[in-house]
Amino acid sequence: MKKTLLTLSLVLLSHMALADGEMKPAHQGVMAEASTGTRAELSTQGNMLMVYLTTHSDKPIATKGALAELTLLNGSEKQTVKISPSGDNSFMVYGPYKAVAGTKALLKVTLPGKPAEQFRFSLK
Repeated sequence: MKKTLLTLSLVLLSHMALADGEMKPAHQGVMAEASTGTRAELSTQGNMLMVYLTTHSDKPIATKGALAELTLLNGSEKQTVKISPSGDNSFMVYGPYKAVAGTKALLKVTLPGKPAEQFRFSLK
């Protein structure tokens, strides 16, 4: 009986851990997670690029005072842009950016008082 309860508990805990680990975009973007557990969502609409930061458990991370740089790679083309905090947990930039399906993106974020974090995206 104890062995059955232990097995059942382990199965339930593993399912809970998998559910917590899922990254679901809240803004129709693509998701990435840094080694620290910080998550970023990159959303592209027209000439606007938005990045939203959250914790591993989807709590917003304040971007006030943070620095961010986004590099877009399209084949041999490379475009690097600084993006500015916008709202509570986001960054935003407008411009003529080539962010289409197949674009690779590298995001570098430095939050106040913390080391820089990097995120890698592949746009769909």
